[in-house]
Amino acid sequence: MTESTTIADLAISAIAGYTLGALPIAYVAGRLGGVDVFQVGSRQAGATNVFREVSRTFGIAVFFADSVKGLLAVLIGRLLGLEGGWLLLPASAAVLAHWNSPFTRFKGGDGVSTITGIAVGLTPAGIVLPYLVGGLIALVGNSRLAHPSMWGAATSYTIFLIISLAPFEYVNPYLTPRLNPVIIIGLTSLGLGILVHSMVYRYRSRSWKHTAESNEGTAVQPAPLTEKD
Repeated sequence: MTESTTIADLAISAIAGYTLGALPIAYVAGRLGGVDVFQVGSRQAGATNVFREVSRTFGIAVFFADSVKGLLAVLIGRLLGLEGGWLLLPASAAVLAHWNSPFTRFKGGDGVSTITGIAVGLTPAGIVLPYLVGGLIALVGNSRLAHPSMWGAATSYTIFLIISLAPFEYVNPYLTPRLNPVIIIGLTSLGLGILVHSMVYRYRSRSWKHTAESNEGTAVQPAPLTEKD
């Protein structure tokens, strides 16, 4: 944060990040394709669910659009004078809003695409290779893996850490000076948050489904009619 940056700038950046993150792009894309993404597949507003349940074209478009949300959140923070770890404020706000968008009754998606844009905004040189590999894994594994976007994100993060922390110049030629440790910790925290959010949501989804099936199975049946003497 520069000397001219004020508390108001921090608040504006957080509000901007939250507003961008809350934009229900996946939900709108689903509606355009005649599908309510909260009622099909993973029941989340994310690129993977749109890719599988609506169309591949819409899914790819949602991925890039949600990524742009995260990127713009960081860029707006930079324009307001935020630097280093302070940029995690609008970034975190964008992810939180993507999880629980007020435009869709506080439902949303995991935020894998959004954190992609955030990472590009925070460290463009260090994230290109990781996300190319991760994106390829997610695309190839779409029909083979239960959660391809999560596998792709995990792979991307692993490569990102190797590039960011490797002490060898030939491995890390574009990150001079070395990436801010606060940024690494911040992206790690956001990534873990997305993972936990995904696990909790899927656990709740299974619980809701089990409860619904139990209620259907134990529905009170009308007593059979009997003949009276």
